[in-house]
Amino acid sequence: MNMEKLTIIIPFLNEGDEVENTVISIKDTATTDPCILLINDGSDDGFDYEQVALKYNCTYHKNKKRVGSAPSRDIGVAACKTPYFLFLDGHMRFYEMGWDEKLLRLLTENPRSMLCSQTKRLTRGEEGEVVPQENSIASYGAYLDLSIEEMLILKWNYVDMAPHTNLVEIPCVLGAAYACNKDYWEYLSGMKGLLYYGLEEQLISIKVWLEGGQCLLVKDWVVGHLYRKAFPYQAPNSEMFYNRLFLLELLFPYSLKKKYFTSYQANIPIEFSKVYTLLKNNYKEIKAQKHYISTIFKNNIDYFLGMNEKIKMLN
Repeated sequence: MNMEKLTIIIPFLNEGDEVENTVISIKDTATTDPCILLINDGSDDGFDYEQVALKYNCTYHKNKKRVGSAPSRDIGVAACKTPYFLFLDGHMRFYEMGWDEKLLRLLTENPRSMLCSQTKRLTRGEEGEVVPQENSIASYGAYLDLSIEEMLILKWNYVDMAPHTNLVEIPCVLGAAYACNKDYWEYLSGMKGLLYYGLEEQLISIKVWLEGGQCLLVKDWVVGHLYRKAFPYQAPNSEMFYNRLFLLELLFPYSLKKKYFTSYQANIPIEFSKVYTLLKNNYKEIKAQKHYISTIFKNNIDYFLGMNEKIKMLN
């Protein structure tokens, strides 16, 4: 394999030594010597992340101020100099030698796709060691919960829709390890329009399906994800709420959007008013995005909603 085909993009904030642990795991198991790009989103924990990058020959970028995980991902893709990339969180583990060669082959064979790993849930043991989470159930990607109460969150799908194949179509990627063709990502406008944190996987997954591509789970590509009891930073709720309204405005039909907006206005009027004002202020840019994606989408939203509902009913 050409060693200049894959870049691993790791946006992070206040991860401490977990960034180095993730890089070590990559270096110990990858066989094509992929590029590694560390995106420091304004960490303020005093940890020397630049030294980690130097130690392991990674490219290092530090945002001048915190912009959030969604913009940081787009920053990473823009800086990527290889045809393919893999997003990782800053607290991951790999187990299979040569997993990167398999991933590159699948990316080459599926150029209009988002490939998602099978997630191995990890936690901290009594001595602080990383161990598999007890009673963990195998999952197969995710689906979007469209109920008003759940506010467009993703939920794990526990049903294998294609037990006899290694690649299975899934409504949404989830699990902190997913890969794509750089040109395809930029064709879809990536995560443009999202603020800070939240709704990233929902946005890009729906875009892929509406464009005519596929979100695919690679069942035999397993990546460990260390689940924590709390974030090492504060995730601003107002920006996450804005991203929900943005997703509805950008991709969903008026009838569904109206149902959500009416409910939010009735139940959380102060927060809704503030965020809706910001949405209106950004509407010129949103309108331009809506026009652009209307020129590239081959499927309408009902196509995604039907597939998503089928998976939801099985869970």
